[in-house]
Amino acid sequence: MKILPAINTENFDEAKNRINLLKDLTKEFHIDISSLDFSNYQTWQNPKDIDRLEEDLKLHLHLMIRLKPQEILKWDNKRVKSFILHLEGTNLPDALIKFSKKTKKNLFIAWSPKIEKEFIERYIKFLDGILVLGVEPGKSGQEILEDTFERIKIAKKILSNKQKLIVDGGINEENFEEIKKFEPDIIVLGSAIFDKENPREEYLKFSKLVII
Repeated sequence: MKILPAINTENFDEAKNRINLLKDLTKEFHIDISSLDFSNYQTWQNPKDIDRLEEDLKLHLHLMIRLKPQEILKWDNKRVKSFILHLEGTNLPDALIKFSKKTKKNLFIAWSPKIEKEFIERYIKFLDGILVLGVEPGKSGQEILEDTFERIKIAKKILSNKQKLIVDGGINEENFEEIKKFEPDIIVLGSAIFDKENPREEYLKFSKLVII
């Protein structure tokens, strides 16, 4: 189990500043890419900006955008370790998976609120795991939705031993221990780290809580 800081910002320079703040503590970051036509919030969306980051970083791109299958290739970068896909955001989910596999990255399906488990079950066999999203796709700082815990339970049953579980969205000091009980492989924290006075201390605090 490990903690990934979520970088959810309107512009790339702010994203880079947040990465620089923690990069001596971790090289691994969860990067939210969000658009208004899919979610309630718009972040920076230029794939070429990733080349402005240090080469030893390991990035997990959470693509909360509407994608044509071939558009995933624009986000392929040696710094990118995995893609988290909202397959409900494309008219051709099978083709999006096919193109995503060409990048040879780890691939996860994002399970948003209101998405039926049958949709997740249809595609999970082609992917490396599930990200259970505890909030509506979009801006950081939302409160976790109650049905998140039931979806985590279902995801644990759906996943094989080789697949991984990520939990993201609305996680903070109040609900962290409850999330931890499900033993996800990765817990993603955004506002719980960056909205505090000392993000470095917050990251280290949560990281210590997942050491078993």
